[in-house]
Amino acid sequence: MPNYLEMVRLHEAGFSLRQIAKIVGSGRSTVTRTVNIAQKKGLGYVGLSQWSVKEIEELFRVSQKKQAITYHVMPNYEALSKDLVKPGVTMQLLWEEYAQTCRLNGQIYYQLTQFKKYFNDYLNKTRFSHILNHKAGEQIQVDWAGTRPHWVDPTTGEIIKGEFFVGTLPFSNYTYAQACVDQKSASWIDAHVNMFKFFNGVSTLLIPDNLRVSVTKHTKNELILNSTYEDMATYYQTIVVPSRVYRPKDKAAVEGHVKHLTTHLIARMRHYQCFSIQEYNHYLLIALAEFNAKPFQKKEGSRLSLFETFERETLKSLPHYPYEMCTFKDAKVYNNSHVTLNKHYYSVPYQYIGEKVTLKIYADHLEVYHKQQLVCQHRTTGTRPGAYSTVEAHLPEESQYYGQWNSTRYLKWASRIGPNTHTVIAQLFALGPEQQYYRRVHAILKMADTYSDQRLDTACHYALERSSQPNFTLIKQLIEHPMTQINSNTLPPTEQSYLRGAAYYDKFNRKN
Repeated sequence: MPNYLEMVRLHEAGFSLRQIAKIVGSGRSTVTRTVNIAQKKGLGYVGLSQWSVKEIEELFRVSQKKQAITYHVMPNYEALSKDLVKPGVTMQLLWEEYAQTCRLNGQIYYQLTQFKKYFNDYLNKTRFSHILNHKAGEQIQVDWAGTRPHWVDPTTGEIIKGEFFVGTLPFSNYTYAQACVDQKSASWIDAHVNMFKFFNGVSTLLIPDNLRVSVTKHTKNELILNSTYEDMATYYQTIVVPSRVYRPKDKAAVEGHVKHLTTHLIARMRHYQCFSIQEYNHYLLIALAEFNAKPFQKKEGSRLSLFETFERETLKSLPHYPYEMCTFKDAKVYNNSHVTLNKHYYSVPYQYIGEKVTLKIYADHLEVYHKQQLVCQHRTTGTRPGAYSTVEAHLPEESQYYGQWNSTRYLKWASRIGPNTHTVIAQLFALGPEQQYYRRVHAILKMADTYSDQRLDTACHYALERSSQPNFTLIKQLIEHPMTQINSNTLPPTEQSYLRGAAYYDKFNRKN
C-alpha cells in the first residue's frame, strides 16, 4: 500500500508533487490524487495520523481497473545508463535522442517526465545508483561509523573507546565528524546540534539509518520516529526521512564517507595521545578540515570549495539558540489535578483530570502537553520526592469538581473507621489545598482492609500521642507493632467498640 499519510505530511511541509513521489517511491499521479482527496475532504496530517491504516487505505485507494494497452516504445535503459556515466551526458540529452529516433520510425515515445521516472527506477535497482544526482542543500545523511575512536583516562591509564558520528552533504560531500561517549539519544542529538553549527545551516531533509535513537517503527505502511529526534527536527525545520530498511544504497554518500573517514581521520588520529574526549574532538576537527579541503582526484575542486560555492547558501538558517535536549513521557492527570515525575507531583489545570498528557522533560523544567497543545510548565530544579509543586489557579474553587472523591467523602470514610482516624485525616486536609492529600489519605484509609478498622483507629490513637501531624509512615509502623493488637478492652473506647452492657454481666452474676 502506498504511504498515503507520508504524502500528506510532505505536501503540508511544502514539497512539490515530484519530490514527494521520489521520496515515497510512488507515481506522481498517485501523489496528486492523494493530495486532492485530502484537500477535498478537509483532512490534514494531524487528523489522519489518528486514523487506522485500514481507514486511510479505504479513503485513498481506487478500484483496480484493467490497465489500458499502451503502444509506447520502452527505452533500452541498460544501454542508456552506460552512456549516462560519460562526461556531459544528461537525461535531457538522452531523451531528445530517444524521441528523435521514435519520430523517425513512426513510433510513440514517452514524454520527458515519464522517461526520467522509469530511468530513475531502473538506476535505483542496478549498480548505476551512484550516478544519481543530488540537489544542493536538499539533504544531510547521518550515521555511526563501525570503527571506534579511543582516548586515555589520565587517572588510571585505561583506554576508553567511544563512538564515531558522521554527517555528510551528498551534493558536495562536505562532511562533519565527532567522537561521542556512546550511541545513546543524548549523544546522537548533541552530535546533530554540533553538525548543524559546523555546516552553519540545515538541509531540507535529514536521512538517518533505522537506528533506535532515530526511528521507533518503520514498516511499509507506517513510520514512527523517536520522539526526541522528531522534536529536534521540528525545532530546526527539517524533515526526517529514514533510509529504507535493508537499502544501504539509499545512504550511499555517508556509507562511502565512513570508509574514507576511517582511513583519513581515525587512522591519522592514532598519532595523537588524547586524555579526554574533548581533546580528541579538538584534533579531530583539525584533521577534518584537511579532509574537506583535500582536492578531488578525478575532478576539479574539493569538498570545501563545492560547499562554499554552491551549497552553503542553499541551507536553511539556524535558529537563534541551539536545540535543548529533552525526553518525553506519557502521564495521566490524577483526581487531585496533579501528574507525577520522579515521585514529585506537578499541578495541571483541573479541566484535564483523568486525561492522558505528554510530559516534555528538560534539564531544569518540564512542559505538559494535551493533544499537542501546551497546557502548563513547571521548574524541576530543587524538587524532592513526595512533595508538590502546585499552582493555585490549576485547582477548582470547590473540591466537588473532582467528582465523588473529595474531602467530604474521605472524612465520612474515616468516621466509619473511628474517631482517631477521623482526627488524623482532618488534620491532613487542614495543612493546605486538600487535593494534595487525596493520595496519602487514601493510602492510610486502605490499611483498614488489611489490618481491620479497629487496628487502624488504634494506630491513629498512638500516632496522635506521638506527633501533632501523623503521616503514613508513622501510622504504618504503629499498626504493625504488637501494641496495636492488645485486647480492645484495654484500649480507649471508640465508636466501633462492642460492649456487652450491664444486663449481660447481671445475668452472669446470677448464674454464679
